[in-house]
Amino acid sequence: MLQEKLFESVIDQVKGHLSWLHLYFQGEPFLNSRFLEMVNYADSKGIFTSTSTNAHYLHAKQVDELLKSGLKQLIVSMDGITQEVYEKYRVGGNLEKVQEGLKMLVSERKKARQNFPRIVLQFLVTGQNEHQLPALKTWAKNMEVDELQLKTTQIYDFENGSELIPSDLGYSRYIPVGNGQWKLKKKPENKCWRMWEGAVVTWDGKVVPCCFDKDASHVMGELKEQPLASIWNSLAYIKFRKQLLSDRTQIEICRNCTE
Repeated sequence: MLQEKLFESVIDQVKGHLSWLHLYFQGEPFLNSRFLEMVNYADSKGIFTSTSTNAHYLHAKQVDELLKSGLKQLIVSMDGITQEVYEKYRVGGNLEKVQEGLKMLVSERKKARQNFPRIVLQFLVTGQNEHQLPALKTWAKNMEVDELQLKTTQIYDFENGSELIPSDLGYSRYIPVGNGQWKLKKKPENKCWRMWEGAVVTWDGKVVPCCFDKDASHVMGELKEQPLASIWNSLAYIKFRKQLLSDRTQIEICRNCTE
């Protein structure tokens, strides 16, 4: 997570036009003891705040502070309805802890008569858990979460198939082409709304084009060295956008993207 002073500096730069801040990128936000203070700072500037969690840290004190933080949306990732299935994807995860924390949050939010944070239960559909969808839908309804999101899974080296590809291809980003080979269901086009609507900032202040750049291969600039506005309008960013519009297949992170 960004150092607090740098975070506040960036928020002050963008508070006049930033409408949505998703405080998450390839990690567990609640590992940062100052996380909810950062949420509160952004909320105090009128910015809609959202985050995503594995829900292993939703204990009583954390839930109380969460409800007071101003966080507007909390996505809880739960990719199985039994421990055996859950831990196949969430290796080392404890489903009981996740479910108890979620129950506590829903209950305490109701007691406080709050509408926020809006609670989204997110389920990545794979070949290992797709049979649990009926039970999941029943559980989510009984839990009274605000929304259940069934999401497709990004798979590396999908060309030769994977046990993570669901048999119901309606939940798959990939389709078979014969001889055990697979391809993207949707052919990437030379366009992407993400390049003009937002950007991603890594824990150490690097600005990258989108969440598909998990290893920060395309650094557009660093917030420690220059304002976000100058990075956004930089030559590096302009060249990247032009490349995407002319031939997206030449950008590695775009080759396995369904946007």
